[in-house]
Amino acid sequence: MTSTSGEQVRCVWRGRVGELAQLLGQPSFYASCVQRYEAANFGSISDAEHHSWHRSWPPLVDVLLRAGLGKMQIYLEYGTPGGAGRFDALLLGKTKHGTPALIVVELKQWTETQVLSDRLVRRSDGMEVSHPVVQVAAYLAFIREWFEAGSATVTVRGLVFLHNATSAEVKELQAGPQPDPSNKIPVLSGEDLGAGVPRKLLAQRLLAADLHAPGDHQITKFERTRWAPTRRLLDSVADMLESARSFTLIGDQQEAFLRIKRAVNQAKQRRERAVITVMGGPGSGKTVIATRLLAYLARQPGLEPRYVSPSGTLIAQLREAAGDRAAADLFLLPREMITHAIRGSRITVLDEGQRFPRPDGGRLLQQIMSKVPILLLFLDERQIIRPNEGFTVEEIRQMASAYGAAVHHLTLAGCFRCNGSRAYANWVDQLLYDTPQQWAGGDFDFALADDPAQLQAWIDYHTVAGARARTAAGFCWPWNRDRSTLRPEVAIRWIDATGQQRLWEAPWNAAKAMGTPPLAPHRNFWATHPGGHRQIGCIYTAQGLEYEYGGVIIGPDLVYRDGTWQARPGESHDDALKGLPPHQYLPLALNIYRVLLTRSTRATRIYSTDPETRAFLASLLKSHQPEQARDGSGVATH
Repeated sequence: MTSTSGEQVRCVWRGRVGELAQLLGQPSFYASCVQRYEAANFGSISDAEHHSWHRSWPPLVDVLLRAGLGKMQIYLEYGTPGGAGRFDALLLGKTKHGTPALIVVELKQWTETQVLSDRLVRRSDGMEVSHPVVQVAAYLAFIREWFEAGSATVTVRGLVFLHNATSAEVKELQAGPQPDPSNKIPVLSGEDLGAGVPRKLLAQRLLAADLHAPGDHQITKFERTRWAPTRRLLDSVADMLESARSFTLIGDQQEAFLRIKRAVNQAKQRRERAVITVMGGPGSGKTVIATRLLAYLARQPGLEPRYVSPSGTLIAQLREAAGDRAAADLFLLPREMITHAIRGSRITVLDEGQRFPRPDGGRLLQQIMSKVPILLLFLDERQIIRPNEGFTVEEIRQMASAYGAAVHHLTLAGCFRCNGSRAYANWVDQLLYDTPQQWAGGDFDFALADDPAQLQAWIDYHTVAGARARTAAGFCWPWNRDRSTLRPEVAIRWIDATGQQRLWEAPWNAAKAMGTPPLAPHRNFWATHPGGHRQIGCIYTAQGLEYEYGGVIIGPDLVYRDGTWQARPGESHDDALKGLPPHQYLPLALNIYRVLLTRSTRATRIYSTDPETRAFLASLLKSHQPEQARDGSGVATH
């Protein structure tokens, strides 16, 4: 690999194209790329992605050599410095004026495709994915908005290369969307760049005919580029967060917001390190306050704030809400934060703090505390849902003291979910952690479902009425991440009033979006996008989000016996939990069901698969009265 500083570069390989050509035939080369992939905190590489390297890199390098671009600098699997994206390949050259020129290359092994919309494509295997032109356009937007914070001149181009396809097979993709008509993104087939195409024409089609190879000093300068969001980008995100109804502050949320602002401004003025912890139960507004603080901080010069959460679902939701792909890198997962993404940021908002890993004495939190002067951390100690996760406020205080940080703490007492019912929030905590009580609250619609079919009918009823309604369950049935069709994975048998055995089945939330219009959204959007009401969500797709009507299925992993809750980890299909002994599993299971029971804003229905537990709940709750019995709508519940 070419020797450069490369301190800020995350990729699996970087160097000249000609040098890469000499390495591609060596098996050890791909093994070393796998090691660098993991070292760059990209996660664990899948077999499919590993195989794609073998199939896609050689055709790309062959075309570049035939186009006379062997001295161009190339980066394979280039991780965006913000941390949220990765380019298949990035070419670095220079213009005739000596300024840097970047070409993003999206590699696809596809042949036949069907364009479903301006944003969606169906591959030959039936999978629906993003349109590659839209994908590349988003990458280009990121570079423009982050390269030296928009202060430096850079030429940015992009293309899609389907090396297995013919010209005819890419025709429909070529006729697709062009988000920026002034900077068109070509879709090229293997035939378009075939052996018979002259060198000059190849270079033109690869958008590099007017570019030159960079010198070593120019490569070093590029790899030391300061990547930071432009003022325009920060303002647009702030506008979005401030105008969205879902991020409106209510009651003591506004007071908490003002107190945190005062603590931040004090730390800024005194140039001191500070850690501000905010504790609050479900529905208290932690995420609302966190996002509004990000909007406020984005408008303050010199802070370059980032928002971090261990919840992939929450991060995906916020990236989508931001709209602009370049804004996605303001919202990060912890593993993305480990990299240089936090360099330059003077303040970081950490949401869902109870989900941060404990191993190595809180290495991640300590790294952030050591690099970021001001840290805002939102958490709920009773939402820890996995072993080796979560810190108490006291533990965070001790860590902060080790870095000389002033510690501020406040607690949110309000409840703005569950129709604002403090009685319901207290009832749930008593049910799970204390002495269960009769439900007598009149300020929240809460009842027992007699069976899962009735529960689904209730969800369907409110969905048809235009509300957002979802069912979530304990992770007590297998979930197949790699499936391409919906399968009835959640299967519940029960005996009805006539003594007959009944079976109800439903799929888990989908690993990938299916159908147009959505038959099932991607699991990250199960709680918010159309179609999610017909799949069952779990703790990982529900935590941090809300919906108007919520059904909760308590699985066989948690049962009530002899006046106490008992855990049955053998009934779990969650790899992170199922091997735990019962005494370690129990507090996590209680926390999980507490989260699921507190997602809805207007009404909740609860059902247990265990007859004894169901009888216990029935002693505390009235049974659900079907809606058609109230309004004659005729919607069947069985």
